[in-house]
Amino acid sequence: MICPKCESENVNVQAIAIQKKRGCLMSVIWFILGCCTLGLLWIIPMITKKGSKVKGYAVCQNCGNKWKV
Repeated sequence: MICPKCESENVNVQAIAIQKKRGCLMSVIWFILGCCTLGLLWIIPMITKKGSKVKGYAVCQNCGNKWKV
């Protein structure tokens, strides 16, 4: 495998976990529900996980460039 940026062959493939983010609309909904229930609803998002995805990336050891495999 060759780096597209510096054309080096010193490349490693790594699995990187990417954290999912909540959208703007979902944050507004949680805020409104939290205000209506006197803050009791704020406990639920803290307990639940947002989740993550694992993706494979190739990382050049010379220049630090990374790209999806």
